Amino acid sequence: MIEKSLKLNKSEEILTAALELFTAKGFDGTAVPLIAERANVAAGTIYRYFASKEELVNSLFQRWQENLYDKIKTEFPMNGNPREQFHFIWHSMAEFQRENPLAFDFLEMQYNLPHLDKKSVEKRALLLKFLTRFAHNNRSLFRNLPPDALIAIVWGAFVGLVKGSRNGKIKLDSAFLKESEELMWNAIQLPTK
Repeated sequence: MIEKSLKLNKSEEILTAALELFTAKGFDGTAVPLIAERANVAAGTIYRYFASKEELVNSLFQRWQENLYDKIKTEFPMNGNPREQFHFIWHSMAEFQRENPLAFDFLEMQYNLPHLDKKSVEKRALLLKFLTRFAHNNRSLFRNLPPDALIAIVWGAFVGLVKGSRNGKIKLDSAFLKESEELMWNAIQLPTK
């Protein structure tokens, strides 16, 4: 039992080190020996858990992509009105980013990179399908844009706010998030007459 616990701890230490380094240096700028040094393990130890650097980055991506998806999908107000549902999505994204800032940055850096495997792409697709379904189900309320465009507008704005908060020009407190959520809702909905 102790051996299994140590194995899990080493794996978690490797994943934590990899998250920090992939986020700071990118995939290409992060060598396996650097991850090993940060995790305080021998470089060969990493290969006991992950066959390659690609497998390691994909394991990390899948874990955090699934966490983000669960954050948005779990407790989603299926019977709520579209505005309540949008609020839940926006609030869930903000909460995930606040609780997991490194993971949020890591996910954003990895999207559409060639080292993502089929399983990683499928994990990403789950969230996109969920958000596309929301946009499609409420198309009569939204501007006449493809659901993917509506998602890109909202997601891109949120990512931009996160980046702006890092340089200190934006403070992502609850009042600002509420105001920016309202602004995004108004940006994608059809103008009221």
